Amino acid sequence: MNELNIMEAAAFTSPNPLALICSQNEDGTTNLAPICFVSYLSFDPPMVGFSAGKQSHTGRRVRETGKVILTVPGESLAGAVMACGSSTGASVHKAAEYHVEMKAVEGSDILIPADTKLAMVAALEQTVETGDHILHICRVEKFLGDAGKKGLFAWNGFGKAAPAAEG
Repeated sequence: MNELNIMEAAAFTSPNPLALICSQNEDGTTNLAPICFVSYLSFDPPMVGFSAGKQSHTGRRVRETGKVILTVPGESLAGAVMACGSSTGASVHKAAEYHVEMKAVEGSDILIPADTKLAMVAALEQTVETGDHILHICRVEKFLGDAGKKGLFAWNGFGKAAPAAEG
């Protein structure tokens, strides 16, 4: 066996779960951030977590508002997801810039992409510093899903967004 760095290890575990984190910008628009550091944390109550870099605009907005929608983007968003990962929501309105059609979620001011397989409407419960990231522990208030859509996963150490195939 060969010693690996974390990015090489991530490529060995591909595909990895991919979430498009939807948070609310100061101007009321929705920020979109692709994050692979996501996990289910508890069944009762339903809780999920995601880690964002300490300087992340997305993490800061979730901590300031206490609200987030974690989505599994649909396959038509592969290019937009990769583009969203190359810019910051602090200076780019990503949905408009990358032509992502958005839709409302009942009971939330945060919009989500129209092509979404799964949406988890959540409230921030706790944060934990984890090295150069902050873990955001969230209680899921509502799950919304569309079984007819194919969700995206991260491949090749986060170098590509594409659906997973069985087999």
